[in-house]
Amino acid sequence: MYKLAVFDMDGTILNSKHEISKENKDAIKELESNGVKIVIATGRPGQFLKKFVNDLEIKEYVITCNGSVIGKPFTDDFLHINTINKETVIKIVDMCEENHYDYLLYTIDTVVTKMNDKLNLIRKAEELYEEKDKAHIIQTEDPNYIKNNFFPNKILITEKDPVKFKKLWDFMKGFRNIEYTQSWVGALDVSPLGDTKGNAVKILAKHYGIKKEEIVSFGDQLNDITMIKYAGLGIAMGNAEDEVKQIADYVTLTNDESGVAFAIKKIILKEL
Repeated sequence: MYKLAVFDMDGTILNSKHEISKENKDAIKELESNGVKIVIATGRPGQFLKKFVNDLEIKEYVITCNGSVIGKPFTDDFLHINTINKETVIKIVDMCEENHYDYLLYTIDTVVTKMNDKLNLIRKAEELYEEKDKAHIIQTEDPNYIKNNFFPNKILITEKDPVKFKKLWDFMKGFRNIEYTQSWVGALDVSPLGDTKGNAVKILAKHYGIKKEEIVSFGDQLNDITMIKYAGLGIAMGNAEDEVKQIADYVTLTNDESGVAFAIKKIILKEL
């Protein structure tokens, strides 16, 4: 019997319009009504979760920044929190500046970035949000201010050119004190060493006294692999990367077909 259900956000619960379908929302609520703890595990910082946590009425701990932060939504109740050390932050920011990569620093209470395409997308997505659901963002064009004044839980680096992205990926191999993974095509996530979604789920399971076989995890990207492997039942979305599908126990429909709801009804609810 499953006691903990862990869901990635982008490409999983959210469709291509970055919305939660009624089918997904209803299915998740039905799981919760059957005593299953509902947990979000995302590469996003808490600042980019406000609307969705409120929509789903999440009460449990939320895993953000790929596992470097585990906390109750918008409170000071943290089960785990970790930051990238300053020397590494400086090296990564300098590398991004030299190679013209876009980057954002995520902390527990703000997002720090220069003007870039990602920031424009965030602001466009938040145009219709209520003020309380909008992220706190510090925009500055001064890289020295960015790298010397913040302690990020995660750094997001984006690059559309596959050749330049490969160069970025290779650069990260030189570090021994970070985790790095892909959260979307052209998006590289940097977190403190040991902080992955899988490790965060392990921490939560221990906290709740839940066994591995009582956990189900849903995801679509490379940063979801660790938690899909850790869970008793790992489910890949129909739109997932091939590497994710290969290690999953089950492949459901796509995020635009409410694949989360489909798997909940077809597999999980039948066992509750």
